[in-house]
Amino acid sequence: MFEPRRMHPVAGLLSFLKQLKELLLPLLFFLFFGTGDSDLFDRIFYIGAAVVIFLLLIFGVLHWYRYTYRIEEGELRIEYGVLIRKKRFIPIERIQTIDVSAGIIQRIFGLVKLQVETAGGGMQAEAVLTAIKEEEANRLRELLSRSKNHQEDETETQQTKTTYQITTKELLVLASTSGGIGIVISGVLAFLSQFAEYLPFEKLYHTIEKYVSLSVLIYIIVLVATFLLIAWFVGILIMTLRYANFRVEKRDDELFITRGLIEKRQSTIPLTRIQAIRIGENLIRQPLGYSTVYIESAGGSLDKGEDFSTVLFPLVKKSAINHLLHQFVPDYQVPEINNHAPKHAKWRYMIRGVLPIIPLIPTIIVFSYYVSLWGYVGMILFPIGLLFGYSRFKVAGWKIDENQLTLQYRFFSKVTVLQYKKRIQSLDLKQSYFQRNKELGTVKTFIKSTMSGKGFEVKDLQISDCRVIWDWYKERGLKISEE
Repeated sequence: MFEPRRMHPVAGLLSFLKQLKELLLPLLFFLFFGTGDSDLFDRIFYIGAAVVIFLLLIFGVLHWYRYTYRIEEGELRIEYGVLIRKKRFIPIERIQTIDVSAGIIQRIFGLVKLQVETAGGGMQAEAVLTAIKEEEANRLRELLSRSKNHQEDETETQQTKTTYQITTKELLVLASTSGGIGIVISGVLAFLSQFAEYLPFEKLYHTIEKYVSLSVLIYIIVLVATFLLIAWFVGILIMTLRYANFRVEKRDDELFITRGLIEKRQSTIPLTRIQAIRIGENLIRQPLGYSTVYIESAGGSLDKGEDFSTVLFPLVKKSAINHLLHQFVPDYQVPEINNHAPKHAKWRYMIRGVLPIIPLIPTIIVFSYYVSLWGYVGMILFPIGLLFGYSRFKVAGWKIDENQLTLQYRFFSKVTVLQYKKRIQSLDLKQSYFQRNKELGTVKTFIKSTMSGKGFEVKDLQISDCRVIWDWYKERGLKISEE
């Protein structure tokens, strides 16, 4: 592929829609609030909007025409730019992951989007081909993988074995217990913060009052409950569409992860690029015995949507994790954690659990003066904070098995991280003044994942345990910081 190639012309349309999406909110704002009562201003606004949209369409076409790509001299070379010509040469050995996805528009035209991510990552993928034929994407991925691994004589036929595919039951449990409801609620609250004064809440209340006699408090409770129920169902729908047809295949030393119903996504991750395995158990799934397993790879971008991580198993019984890891990434296994934070660290965890509540005390006191219910809310928050702190204390721990370090901690979700010594970029041992008096310390490891790296931290371990982890890692060098 030494000759420059262009993407499918649909890429111009996608570029136009992307630019239009970024201008949509300003256009709507001026449409509803900026026109005033002047017919002349309205006419100027509509003419200006039409000119802007036309220019965006021209820009999209030019962006497609000026964007070329090729593979030459061990590099993926991209040239682009409408007004200013830019060149980007990506050495193939720096490529970490190759993702292929297909949104609604791509699927209509039988196209896919290919993303190339490199070590260090960033807010966006290093290279994005928004619209190419699927055959072209597969050929590009094969060429990049072969060149990267120096396997020019490799045969094209590979034995493919499907080792994991999500079931309908698992998909429903995944969608029902996910944080999708939080995303929906955040979006609705953001909308209400902008347009609440234009929504007919009072008219709705009077309409309901004609048929059912409700107090204002009961009305608010019913409205909130209905809103939460709808948000829950919408969250279920979002997660179902995202993880439908989830499948993992292992081909030689690469993992192929496919997911999505409306937007189909496929990620390619070489086993050699895996930096750590992370296991998450949220507050709902943990009592049910379910977990989510993530891959922390050397390349990543915000486009992944999972904190720069890649989901390996979206929902799996905790008892089955080691069996699946043995099939996929046999270098990693989940051990039984038998080293925990010492008992005298318990109150430090519990105090940290209530610290976020302290700034709310004046507000609670003021509101409770007018509504006694707020006083009860304040009384409930403190035990909840103490309980969260205690649960974090019970979870905090570590384990060393030969070359693997396992760290376990909790913020809201319980997190277990499996890391190999050679994949840990640096390890910090920190000890504050108050920790020093209690012979405690904090251990934090860093891996090469995102642009600034990713860290995993366990607080208030026995200082002797911290020294054991230090001795285990010291051959690679250790940075110690004190607070």
